[in-house]
Amino acid sequence: GGWSRWVFDLTLNQTRMSGLSRDILKWIQSLDLSYSVKNVKRDFSNGFLVAEIFSRYFPHDVQMHSYDNGMSLQKKLANWELLQKFFMKKGVPISREMIDQVIHCKDNASIPLLETIYTCLTSKKVQNVQAKNEDELIPPFARATASSAIKESIKDTELVTTLQDENTSKNRTAELLSDYNKSLRSERILEPGRFTTTSPKKSQRVPPRPMPSEVPQGQIEFKEVQVRTIDRNVTQLRASRDVGGTMNQSSMGDSRVSEEAETKALMVKPITKQLNEIVKKCMGDGNFKGAEGGKDAIVVFLDMLVSSKDPNLESAASFAFETMVNECDELVNAFLASPKEFWRMFALFNNTFFSPESSLAFSHGLQLFCEIGQRMTLQDPFLACGLFGDYGIPKIVPLLKTKPAKRRSLLSMMYCFCETSMHLRMIKALQDGLEDMTCFLQCVVILMHLETSFTEDLLDLYIYYAMTGLGQQSASLRAAALSMVVIVVEQQYPLVIPMLDKLELLRDDGWWEVSAQLLRVCAAILSVMRSGETEESVAVCGRVYTLTEAILTSCRSPLVKKIAVSSLAPVLEDHPSLKDMYRDVLLSLNERDFSAVMSAPKDQQQYMLGSSLQYMQAASPLTLLPPLMVAQTLAIKIKESELENLEPEHVYTLLSVLEAPFQEEEIDVWSKILEDLELHVYVALADEELCADIVSVIHKWVSSLGSKASKTFTTLGKSLKLIFTPEGDSSSPAACQDAAMNLLGLLRQEESVKQDVEAVLKSIKADFQGTNLESYLNQM
Repeated sequence: GGWSRWVFDLTLNQTRMSGLSRDILKWIQSLDLSYSVKNVKRDFSNGFLVAEIFSRYFPHDVQMHSYDNGMSLQKKLANWELLQKFFMKKGVPISREMIDQVIHCKDNASIPLLETIYTCLTSKKVQNVQAKNEDELIPPFARATASSAIKESIKDTELVTTLQDENTSKNRTAELLSDYNKSLRSERILEPGRFTTTSPKKSQRVPPRPMPSEVPQGQIEFKEVQVRTIDRNVTQLRASRDVGGTMNQSSMGDSRVSEEAETKALMVKPITKQLNEIVKKCMGDGNFKGAEGGKDAIVVFLDMLVSSKDPNLESAASFAFETMVNECDELVNAFLASPKEFWRMFALFNNTFFSPESSLAFSHGLQLFCEIGQRMTLQDPFLACGLFGDYGIPKIVPLLKTKPAKRRSLLSMMYCFCETSMHLRMIKALQDGLEDMTCFLQCVVILMHLETSFTEDLLDLYIYYAMTGLGQQSASLRAAALSMVVIVVEQQYPLVIPMLDKLELLRDDGWWEVSAQLLRVCAAILSVMRSGETEESVAVCGRVYTLTEAILTSCRSPLVKKIAVSSLAPVLEDHPSLKDMYRDVLLSLNERDFSAVMSAPKDQQQYMLGSSLQYMQAASPLTLLPPLMVAQTLAIKIKESELENLEPEHVYTLLSVLEAPFQEEEIDVWSKILEDLELHVYVALADEELCADIVSVIHKWVSSLGSKASKTFTTLGKSLKLIFTPEGDSSSPAACQDAAMNLLGLLRQEESVKQDVEAVLKSIKADFQGTNLESYLNQM
């Protein structure tokens, strides 16, 4: 533990890493390579680390099992031969000459290589700082001679590879000697004094300083030791020490703790005493008398809450936790004054977090700590973050590893203890605590979805882990990483454009959740880009269209299709070339899936949960689609499924699409849809659950079609016979009969169909003797 472990350590061995820019140093460390880089010239010479870097960005093209981390010449050449094939395939601008320089460990050869790789993979330019000329700092006697220059420039490994030919070797040596002589001549011009011969002069010594004849002897005095008497006991001193330790960490290196803080810590009311009083007040003192082993009331209460299944305990426990929340300020003051009390609090409530996530203990314990975290952060954000890092993270780490369903709740609680500016530190502390990259990546995904705002550094961190997640073997991790990319698009979409190469490799992934999340990424990109605005937008949109079509063509999962229908609907207007593809996806859904995605209430967000435990929003596209297309598709689905009766989802969809008036050119098509569904629609009048809504559906449909709807009134008459039977017990419910008479009244108000309705009713009047409808017909 300790606060210092949360600070990102970006310092490397400067003597071995000199020449590399700070951006590249940070980037290399962020990649978390399997071997640490200590000597750039040597560590990158065999190509293994270069391959590992590219494997993070192109996991399907660079397989690390094909590379050997040996340092022999044969292994170096084999590794670089594989890499060169990859470079040619992907168009990476790394020449054979640059590779040979690195293989033979030439001075500064790795620097241009790493700069090229960095620019290629991150699309960022290297900010080079002009370095000092080191040769100027070397004394003349230590500068290279001709032989040392040749030895440094021609390595032994070159003599058996690129310089194996004797003539080539001699020519290279001659070039080096020529270059050395040129540099020597330039030195003669710049520093003539070094090469000027002068007559030797008689050396002169500095005259000695006279020494005093007698050295005075000083007297040494010892001060009296001042002893301060201690008027506090050992417990008080330890409490003072605990305050000093944590406050030192949160006061930016100040080594002394103020007397005021010490006094405040000593006056703190122990947390167990405060909680005991609350529990006894809420639960009654009698419940805790004679507790085993003289346990505190709060301990007994929490044990009861975790182990008991008594329903009578629920209301009393809820009241006790509510009281703790209301008196939270006193608890927070104790934690800020004495950090040890915060440790005690976490130790007391630790078992509640191990309870099932649906239990009262877990939900109330979580709520209490979230409230504590928010209030502590308001008073002292630095200390709140530090305390949770030291005491909280070690407690929740076992649960994060073994209980995936609790991660979102526990990480939400963790973020309550730190403000946005400290999220980077908390994420680093979590990584150190977990020591498990897979679990950490799953937690990072959740944390990104919990963020309400992003700093530049925080977004960069999430982008790095998103790219790392895309290269994992676990399909659920790849899907979760794609959900992070959706957020990146919403924040700064240009950062996603360089990722398209990697996203395109996932189109044939095969796992439904990866395909669904990839479609969400495509929809997010299209929502912020319009094809035709610029040459870049045309190219990007074209690639996204192709990727979307490839996913939908190869995928058969209805879950993926539902996500496609939901996420692509908002972009159809700006990207009309997707409409035909979208219509095909709609038609490919079965009746159940089509109805479910269309009937999602407007005021309620629906989410689909995958194995990655990441929720995918499945909002209804009903209001974004042409009503006629939805109605046609619904009629086709009902007919294909051979349903005998309508379901509530069908009626909800019909109500929505019938809200807008019909276009003149569409009336015949709407009339055909009503004819196809007339039996289902009129029979729904006999369904007590649907009768009220179906009246609105029929009235809107008939009023819009006018006399064209009259041909369906024969079926209406048959439905009325079904509703108003004279047998008594077998008659339809009163709600259905009232709905039917309400419909008849509405239809008779429509002049275009009034006569047709009355004609049908008169023809069947004799069938309703002794029913509620008889008196209505007599009045008519």
